[in-house]
Amino acid sequence: MTSSVYDISIPDFNYSRPLDVHRWSDYSEVNDFVNEIYLILKSMKGHENTGKKLVKVLLLDLYVAWSADPDLMIMFSRNNNSYKAKSRYNELHVGRKIIDIVDALVSEGIIFEKRGFNDRRSGISFQSRLWSSDWLKNKFKAAKFNQFHVQSPKTRESIILRDEDKRDIDRYIDTEETIRMRQVLRDYNELLSNSHIDIFDLDKPVIEIIDKKKRIRHIQINQQDKFVRRVFNNGRWNKGGRFYGGWWQRCPREHRLKISMDGWRTSEVDYSGLHIVILYAQEGINYWADVNEDPYQLHGINNIDPEVDLRAAAKLLLLTAINAEDEAKSFRAFRFQAAKGTLEKKMTDEQLGSLLSALRRKHEPIAHKLASGAGIDLMYVDSQIAEKIISFFIYDCKCPILSVHDSFVVPYGYDRFLEQSMQSAFEEVTGITHPVVKHTSEYYDTMEEELDLNEPEATELVFPHLDAEPCERHIQELKLFKEFKGKPDTEPWVPDWSSVY
Repeated sequence: MTSSVYDISIPDFNYSRPLDVHRWSDYSEVNDFVNEIYLILKSMKGHENTGKKLVKVLLLDLYVAWSADPDLMIMFSRNNNSYKAKSRYNELHVGRKIIDIVDALVSEGIIFEKRGFNDRRSGISFQSRLWSSDWLKNKFKAAKFNQFHVQSPKTRESIILRDEDKRDIDRYIDTEETIRMRQVLRDYNELLSNSHIDIFDLDKPVIEIIDKKKRIRHIQINQQDKFVRRVFNNGRWNKGGRFYGGWWQRCPREHRLKISMDGWRTSEVDYSGLHIVILYAQEGINYWADVNEDPYQLHGINNIDPEVDLRAAAKLLLLTAINAEDEAKSFRAFRFQAAKGTLEKKMTDEQLGSLLSALRRKHEPIAHKLASGAGIDLMYVDSQIAEKIISFFIYDCKCPILSVHDSFVVPYGYDRFLEQSMQSAFEEVTGITHPVVKHTSEYYDTMEEELDLNEPEATELVFPHLDAEPCERHIQELKLFKEFKGKPDTEPWVPDWSSVY
């Protein structure tokens, strides 16, 4: 193998995603593939086991990217501090030697690299990009394994503890509670691993989003990025604790509407004003029973441009104020999250102060919690609620469920179970009954009218988004996944309606 043959096409360096250092496989076909590549790397002498392991991690992540789209690149950090081999969160012990592995693969022409840079004066930076050579792509095509052979290591840590500076705490002492939570996550991740979760109409399973800094990001929709963990903050087990992970959490709602599970369409249900309702519950007030007003509707704010969507601005400010430690941070967070080029982006501290004062008057019982840093405690409460809902689906329904913090996605029909679970979990954690839950899927009301749940035919598959059909990629991938997992080619998620009605 030499470095003399280069791709003719000009690559798009923006079409990339970050390196995932948790790619692994114990299949013999994968090991044979890695061994063949490793023998080419003449510069890799000594520490053979470590070298092969790092080659495997890199090749498998390049393979997963190639499986989605041969043009998709990998973003790669050359900063030694990016790799902490001895961290409990780095199960494969991927250390700074991975940089040497990249150099060796580039030297042999197996992969290509566009070096990154960091201009401290201008603040402009560009992370290195990696992509497969045509030679490696042909090797991928001829490989005797497929993308489903690639997975996270079974020892991957799912309970994350971070300090006040958001740095991972590598060493903590397990308790009965952390062991219990880890087992729930282990069972949950096993359920997700055995479920085909996809966006059914994407010809290429990659979606493009613009992040808060207006940078283009690409999310690969695949069966490897489904690992979920819980993250606790400030070095304490009662701060944070939310569920993170899975490509669906980074996925815009318009794409989540087209998620399928083992080929079955899905419904999404969320809590209405969850953190506000929890704050009221902590004051002994049932918001929707005792107040029952739109929490974001305001009137009589005179120093704000009438062109500003006052309700939307009030909602954004209220939610940022719940999470911020003081007013100044609330205002900065508001402007940071406001859409570029909007009037909201230009609102002054004085204007936002007037808006926050109006919100405090409207929500007098919880006014003392605004701009007080209460958000980290609320996250712990909503994580307790989420765990109960997820556990119900793992152990009672034995059915996959996706968490997006205050909303949940389940196979269509299981939304009835979900609604009941959301109600009971909220009551169990807060002591307050009947929170408002709502379907976020625009088609839902229409589908309710079309489906008579008392008829036997109600158990047959009914497709939301009737104007959209599964693409050929989805159909073929689902078939291969079922064959790989040994799943029967039948409808998987037919609810037992009698247990709900």
